[in-house]
Amino acid sequence: MNLIPIMGAVISSLLAISYWIENFQKKSESKKTKIISTIKLSPPSILFFCLTLLQFHIYLEISNEMKAIPSFYGIHIPVLYLIGPVSYRFFEELSGQNSNQIRILHFLPFVLSILLLSILKSNGLLNPNLMFKNHEEVSTHDFIFLLLGIGVLSIFIYTLAIFIRVLRWKMQWKGSVESSFRPFVFLIMYSLFVLVLFVLAQWVYMDLFFPACFALTSLLFAIILLKLNGKGLLSNFKTEFREARYKESRVKGIDIPSVLERMDGLMNVDRLYLDDRLTLVSVAKRLDLSSHQLSEILNHKLGTSFRNYINQFRLLEAKKLLLERPDMAIIAIIYASGFNSKSSFHKLFQTHFGTSPQNYRSKVKEKMETKS
Repeated sequence: MNLIPIMGAVISSLLAISYWIENFQKKSESKKTKIISTIKLSPPSILFFCLTLLQFHIYLEISNEMKAIPSFYGIHIPVLYLIGPVSYRFFEELSGQNSNQIRILHFLPFVLSILLLSILKSNGLLNPNLMFKNHEEVSTHDFIFLLLGIGVLSIFIYTLAIFIRVLRWKMQWKGSVESSFRPFVFLIMYSLFVLVLFVLAQWVYMDLFFPACFALTSLLFAIILLKLNGKGLLSNFKTEFREARYKESRVKGIDIPSVLERMDGLMNVDRLYLDDRLTLVSVAKRLDLSSHQLSEILNHKLGTSFRNYINQFRLLEAKKLLLERPDMAIIAIIYASGFNSKSSFHKLFQTHFGTSPQNYRSKVKEKMETKS
């Protein structure tokens, strides 16, 4: 059993080194990149380095070898508070977001835990002779046990946030993404399972601690296999996540119901659709939006394109003129309704109403004459 965390530490250290080498090579290829920038750790390197420290700490505790390195005791506390936000930064980087998007406030628990650890050590309150198995005997260890539980819970919350976001992107995505999303979702779900085991072990049933360690090592093993054999899959992750994020960001922060209400006013009150030169760009400008944002709102909220959205108003206008202006030539109705093409108008009218404009007018006229 003692070898399980050691195996996990070895695997996570290999992952940390491999990501650091990749980052180093990528940075060094740019002539403009400073030397300091090339040697700094990337989010995935930091994440797997933290997991290495955590696994090694677990090994020292369960093997009673912590006495050999007393200064190492307690380092797992700040490490736990760092894993959550670093994992989220890794996810942000993978999905094409600026890695600085996650606020520095997320790292405040990590900083505070380091300060607390320093205070406890300076006062001799962190004693490696007091293992987690008899934590109830010491009030300070009770407090540390609480910090550990909160730290594990924080990682679970960050991972759950990533999982929810990926599911939302999966629901928004219109293309075929099963090849890349499915393995990634499975990894997140398995990560959540591992974290649940650690939370239960920390708060409820300590006997689950060893199964949790085994599950974590298995997860790291799966990740390194994916990294070695799934380069195409990882490439698809990045491409599709970035596309999904791009779609999400285009309408993020916009009051969509208000936009739809204003669009309704532009069409039904201002009757912009009568302008045959009307474009997506011009309508978006009236709404203080970009053309991409307006297109996204129409596609995802109304399930239609800009052209189809405008044409439905033009067709209703043409239908109205056919009924109310029997003396008006059809060609005149076409241009009066906002259409600039006779052939496209006839095709759309036939598709929507199942008959030609001339037949529609004749049928309505016959009905009115029959009633009279």
